[in-house]
Order: sequence, then structure tokens, then C-alpha cells
Amino acid sequence: MDNVIFDYRRKVKRKPCFLASGFILYNKAPVLAGYEDVSVSGAGILTNGALQVNGQVTLALNTRRKGLVLVDGKVCWCQRVRSGWRSGIAFNRVLSFEPTIIV
Repeated sequence: MDNVIFDYRRKVKRKPCFLASGFILYNKAPVLAGYEDVSVSGAGILTNGALQVNGQVTLALNTRRKGLVLVDGKVCWCQRVRSGWRSGIAFNRVLSFEPTIIV
């Protein structure tokens, strides 16, 4: 799914990134996820299974300067795509760094 479709609704534009695999905590259980795009206020992720809208997640962002940063958020939407499920995550707080430093 193209990120451009949702850009008109975002306050901060997301930057494309693709981290082939990482883990998120979804309702306190680990889930394998790929990161597609990220901004200071949210992220687009891919998972094998659907995530419930309004479910709580914790993303582990590996950064060059700050190391591993855990960011809490909620699932705003989830949609079936060819490679699994794509979800939009809104962070509970705005990041204090630009997402371009994410490895």
C-alpha cells in the first residue's frame, strides 16, 4: 500500500524506511514486524497477523545515537495486504529526535 494515500491526514510526513524484521510488543506479547515508514508521531508496520484497532503496542526503534528506544503507541488502523497485514501506529508521545537516525 502506498504511503501517499494517507499523507493528507498526517500532521507530520512519514519517511520511508524498511527494517526487514524487528519485534513489537502487542498487548504485552512479542510479534515479529517489519517497519515501512516512520515519523516523529507514528509508524507504518507489517505483521503476519492482524492487530486490533486501538490495541496498545510498544515499538523498539534502534537508533544510531540513542541506542534502543522503546516507544508506546496505539493501532489506528489495520488492513490486509499481499504480504500480511499493514497497520498504522500513532505514538503516545512525539519523538525527541528525527526518525532519519533510525538504523
